Amino acid sequence: MTYTGAFGGGTITVDDMVKDPTYIQQNILEDLDGSFLEEAIFRNAGPNDGVIAYREAAAPFLNDGAEEVAEYAEIPLSDLEIGNVKSLVGHKTALGVSVSYEARRFNRIDPVNLQVTALKNTMVRSSVDAALFAFKKAKVQTLSIENPWDTKESAPLSDIRAAKRMVSQAKTDDGRNAKFGYKPDTIVISEAALDVALENEATQRMFNGNAALENPLYKGILPMTIAGLRVVTSSWLDEKDAYIMEAQRAGFYSDSIPLTVSELYSPSGNASHGGSTMSWRVDAFRQRIFAVDNPKAVVKLENFING
Repeated sequence: MTYTGAFGGGTITVDDMVKDPTYIQQNILEDLDGSFLEEAIFRNAGPNDGVIAYREAAAPFLNDGAEEVAEYAEIPLSDLEIGNVKSLVGHKTALGVSVSYEARRFNRIDPVNLQVTALKNTMVRSSVDAALFAFKKAKVQTLSIENPWDTKESAPLSDIRAAKRMVSQAKTDDGRNAKFGYKPDTIVISEAALDVALENEATQRMFNGNAALENPLYKGILPMTIAGLRVVTSSWLDEKDAYIMEAQRAGFYSDSIPLTVSELYSPSGNASHGGSTMSWRVDAFRQRIFAVDNPKAVVKLENFING
């Protein structure tokens, strides 16, 4: 989601915004609700205290198979093979924008609008970057595409289905060669790359859109499926980034400090002129941890776009 304007509806002046310290705050919070990529693809692991420990998935089953048990015999116990412990420390991200006395005095609404819009976009872009870094750090599976999608020999849907198969057939590394049982359901892709895939002649012969999704939790979920996958996108995805995965199961996010946006305030006193700096400001901050604990539930497509 890219924001191009901060304020809509009826006429509003900068003076009105300063007189109502919650106006910009609520505008930012309302627009950012449902705008973060990770909330569409990762599960919410609840709050944390600044650091989190987790284990990568090692096996989805117990070490022993179910056994026949005679009458009065004790039911055997088994245990679970677990992955190595990993830990992550959260880092707070924060950003603020200001409203000057002059902007209020002369009703310079456009600079205020641009600043607030840029704040929203920056927060969303940062979350996309953090989610993609989590995939990179986890070393998810990759699939190199032989024929880029803008070439005549390419078959984007076949490539996507090959990636789906890699997810669904992913197996443990413990020697038992057993499947994890992942069910790929989501493709994360830029709209630019999606257009290339949909314009492909082979895709045109096979692709069918479907009815719009109702009330998606994330604004970047498109009202369509491709190769049986829901399509999740963001304006901040590079056209060379594409991932097929089982959403929610692939990874998680956890908040140390949930997204917080302050009311408009003067940092140097509550005077009518904005204190010694003659300005007011709004701050946005949060501390969120991202992790991919099921790396084999994800496949990154590579070399599907030329350049």
